[in-house]
Amino acid sequence: MRSFLKYTFLLLGFTLLVMIVLDLVFTTIYHTGAYRSKIMWVRDMEDTTAVDYVLLGSSRVNYGLQPELIEAKTGKKGYNLGMNATNMVETMALLEEFLNIRKTATVYVQVDIQYENKTPDPVGEIPWMPFLHEESVYKHFKGYGDQYSTYRYVPFYRYQKFATRLGAREAVASLLGSGYAYENSRGYMPLFGTIAEDKDFMPEQTVTTKNSLYTELIRFCKKKGIEVRFFTSPYYRFQGNIEKLGTFLPNYTNFSDSVAKRKYFSDQVHLNTEGARLFTEIFIETYFSEQP
Repeated sequence: MRSFLKYTFLLLGFTLLVMIVLDLVFTTIYHTGAYRSKIMWVRDMEDTTAVDYVLLGSSRVNYGLQPELIEAKTGKKGYNLGMNATNMVETMALLEEFLNIRKTATVYVQVDIQYENKTPDPVGEIPWMPFLHEESVYKHFKGYGDQYSTYRYVPFYRYQKFATRLGAREAVASLLGSGYAYENSRGYMPLFGTIAEDKDFMPEQTVTTKNSLYTELIRFCKKKGIEVRFFTSPYYRFQGNIEKLGTFLPNYTNFSDSVAKRKYFSDQVHLNTEGARLFTEIFIETYFSEQP
């Protein structure tokens, strides 16, 4: 029995040691390797020069607005910090990360039928996991469940839990220098192809209740002296209910039907590259045409 217990404790100790070492290795890679997410890119920015604006939100920003075109037409410099499957929790966290390095005069926040979501997105939260040991990141997630303390304190567990997005394949790719060149496009990511089905988009979600997370964002930006503008990106043949966004949010513009032709959409909620260029021109005309 004594030998069995000794063997068990040695095995547990060795397993824990391996988990600690692997956690340190993976975490170091995600802090220093090639960019596998915009979070890694933003945290690694060396240029501290203030910018005119940043674009925030989900994939409907990520694939929908081209900062290079904005700069070419207006001289205004900024970044597209939209990330796929992002709710306001992750949006706020990314804005704070950006502001730790550089300032911006204005933030444009994309909002739509996902407006009422008040918790981290189960997909959008994953790129944050390598940085959860930092209190500045952890504070955004810790109030949403005990799992985040488990991710933070149990070595290597978060990398096992989210292996498809943070596991060995992604870590090795980052270590070997395979990443996204976000800086080249100022964060915009192109989406190709044309929507196959010509039908109305009728989402089940509606906007009926005010979301306090947006109030917190407005308060935070006011404290920092940052202007906040909200907008809804184009949908294809949208038949949803977002009318109350204009009541709940100040400085709100609804672009949901500003792009109509099917050739501009990759699917019903995302613009393709041609559509992104058209929407960017509409965006410029709306927000930058009268600015000095």
